[in-house]
Amino acid sequence: MKKVRVAIVGVGAIAINSHLPSYVKRNDVEIVGFVDLETERVHKIAKKFAEDHGCPVPGVFSTIESMIEHTSVDAVSICTPNSTHVEYATKALQNGLHVLLEKPMSTSAEEAKALEQLALSRGKTAMVGMSHRYREDVTVLKRFIEAGDLGNIYYAKTRILRRRGTPRGWFTDLQISGGGPLMDIGVHALDLTWWLMGMPKIHSANGFMIKGVENEKVDFNQSWEAMSSTNKQNEVYTTEDFAAAFLRFGNNSAMQLEVSWALNGPEDDALKVELYGNRGGLTLDPLRIYSTTHGVLMNTTPAATLGPFYEHEINHFMDCVKNRSTVISDFSQGYEVVRMLNMIAESASTGREIHVT
Repeated sequence: MKKVRVAIVGVGAIAINSHLPSYVKRNDVEIVGFVDLETERVHKIAKKFAEDHGCPVPGVFSTIESMIEHTSVDAVSICTPNSTHVEYATKALQNGLHVLLEKPMSTSAEEAKALEQLALSRGKTAMVGMSHRYREDVTVLKRFIEAGDLGNIYYAKTRILRRRGTPRGWFTDLQISGGGPLMDIGVHALDLTWWLMGMPKIHSANGFMIKGVENEKVDFNQSWEAMSSTNKQNEVYTTEDFAAAFLRFGNNSAMQLEVSWALNGPEDDALKVELYGNRGGLTLDPLRIYSTTHGVLMNTTPAATLGPFYEHEINHFMDCVKNRSTVISDFSQGYEVVRMLNMIAESASTGREIHVT
């Protein structure tokens, strides 16, 4: 059996903890390279990886160009900081590689659109890593929706509210991240809810963003820490720590969104979704279906959990690469999500509702 040769671009926490373990569970994948600016650190990771899995040591490169030049590779997982996503994905596609690109697809809708067009012209598998779409409980909800149990979905609410959960490093640098919790965790809430709604076309956005609590230090509190030695502290803090939005869509539906890294209120860190339709409704966390059966109000609790959703995501990507099938989260959808994120940010900065032109 011919194996798909995969390289990891950006060897940080999301790559080590989620992408790499999912790839190695497949017997049709060979990890052939790592690309990262911190080559000394990554050389140690590559050596340990080879020892743990009884395989050749993957090549370690400081640039994607050198990796492509010296390694036979079929596909890449791009797990670098947000502002570099388009650059790396462009180089990969131009060199005939399949691409799994971590969220968000880009920090700019214009760049995302150009990348979408490039992917279409190259005919390669190009997928945005919207990992929550691959949860098992979400798969169950999608079945109810597609069966028509909710009818016409006209309103949605979604939120991820951390009380104190500001990540360290480049996440708080607007030039690198493109935004704070809106780009970091808001992209998950927005994408998943919009996808469950049937991906209606955006009409307008009202946004609110503020750096309210900022980088207040509290005792006995854990926060996400990067693996990179140069990405340990929030030396630059130019993003918001709270964002909210109200989105209107062309099919006369609407969505309310709230996300925070730091908030003086009860923590609600799990991704919450509420959908309301004319025939039924649902919630994610708690997982419930609300309906009327035989003239009686019914609350149904499906037997499903998150499941290993990154593993499901990687398996879907690899299956699409091998079978040339259509990905669930493609670049055209990634562009639409970035466009909505940009509209929210523009509305917040200008104080006015932004309409699609």
